[in-house]
Amino acid sequence: MHDWFLDGSRREARAGARLVVWPEQNLLVFKSDEPAFLEQATRLAAEEHVYLAMGMGTSYLGERLPLENKLVLIDPTGRIAMSYVKEHPVMGWEASIMRVGHGGIQVLPTADGRIGGAICFDADFPSYIRQAGLGATELFVLPVNEWRSIKDIHFQMHVFRAIENGMPIVRAAAIGMSAAVDPWGRVLGVADHLAPGDSTLVAQVPIGHVPTLYARVGDLFAWLCVAALVSILGLSVLASSGRLARVRPVAPAVTGISREAPF
Repeated sequence: MHDWFLDGSRREARAGARLVVWPEQNLLVFKSDEPAFLEQATRLAAEEHVYLAMGMGTSYLGERLPLENKLVLIDPTGRIAMSYVKEHPVMGWEASIMRVGHGGIQVLPTADGRIGGAICFDADFPSYIRQAGLGATELFVLPVNEWRSIKDIHFQMHVFRAIENGMPIVRAAAIGMSAAVDPWGRVLGVADHLAPGDSTLVAQVPIGHVPTLYARVGDLFAWLCVAALVSILGLSVLASSGRLARVRPVAPAVTGISREAPF
């Protein structure tokens, strides 16, 4: 499996790729073997002058939390520029075995632009990915591993992260939709891993950042809308109560009239 990923990355680099992205946890390595593997990966990136963004699962045998789910970015000089550990495990099985990261979104200045990244479920949290928008990220890398029933809606959610933060996203999926999206949410290329044929995606991605209101104020506008709605409802209730008090009918006076019967 290691050789398959490395050979495929070399092939794509020689075909003209400047960035090669691997899906989430698609490559597994024992912690004891990780240094030797990383040496091969850094040598490949330096020899081919390519950015290599690897979705990796590092296994710590015999430990209570044996899985480290991470994104390792190697630059064209062969330097490890980023080692990001996933911060939002999926509830259930993954949460029960995964070591959780705590460093937040990293945005790295490079010769080709400011590159940031996260992993799969991390990007389901708009306020978390907003860190990338605040960091003026010019290219966001997102390794993903999902399942058939959510692949379409999950992909659409991540398109919104590009729009919210004004940044292009390269999304590499082990099971699901690999895609390249520009800062306006336009899909530049897509490949469905579950479709027949080669699932390798090749796309031309413009690098750059578009300032957005969401990156500046986050969910402030949404909360202001909620506050305005509550205020309007409150005023409506008070106004209705006032109108009821003003138009409450007064009980009419009852006048008794007696008449003597004639005899």
